[in-house]
Amino acid sequence: MDMFQRVLLVDPANGFYKMRKFDFDRYFGPVDLGIHLAEEYRSLNFGVGIFAGSIFPGSNRLVLTGFSPCWQGYYISSMGGAGLVFDNLGINMLSLVGKAPVPSVLCLNRSHGEEIDVEVIPVDVEAIWRTGRTGVYALTDHVFANCGGRYQSDPRILATGPAAMQTDMGGIMSVPIHKGKISFVDTWAGRGGFGSAMVRNHGIVAIIYGGTQVTEDFRDHKVADDWFPEQVQPAPDAEGPGGDHEVPL
Repeated sequence: MDMFQRVLLVDPANGFYKMRKFDFDRYFGPVDLGIHLAEEYRSLNFGVGIFAGSIFPGSNRLVLTGFSPCWQGYYISSMGGAGLVFDNLGINMLSLVGKAPVPSVLCLNRSHGEEIDVEVIPVDVEAIWRTGRTGVYALTDHVFANCGGRYQSDPRILATGPAAMQTDMGGIMSVPIHKGKISFVDTWAGRGGFGSAMVRNHGIVAIIYGGTQVTEDFRDHKVADDWFPEQVQPAPDAEGPGGDHEVPL
């Protein structure tokens, strides 16, 4: 069976999008494929590897690649846990290839294996950043309040703050959402100024994404826990504690 990495390319300027497939003959994951797309499109890329949705350590990090505005070169950053919900979109990578005319929120939703719904929503982000909890937290609250009801399962939100608009070193913040409640645990893609790149180069101040899980992913820790008593057995000739045994030289 042929396997591909599926990349959703979105132009925030007009909301147009298309899907591209890349096989594994040349690109193996979100880092090398992301750098290739950044070179081809000057894009900002959000991706996961083929083990996303599993319990393997590190497999559910969301990997960001693009051109760093503060380092002036291609750069890589990552965010803990944000790849798990991203996997529900049924793609390996999101690539922003244009710029919205005004600050906007990108909304991605996939329900029961259907085509991803893509919408670019203009917002008065300067006013939002000054309200409520202020900054990235106020924007997270606003996006969830206005778009969270679209999702059948808990979505994830990537948000930026005023530093992303005014500097070249702004980061991207996200918090897990569990049973409709926003967590108080921050996760950040803080290196490389990718928040500044998202806002200043693409006009996107926040991204909300999610969907219904279609494939049966390896997410149950109990499955791995059961492996150890089944697979890890003592050697047939091993003696118990204090027993005589021969040690090869």
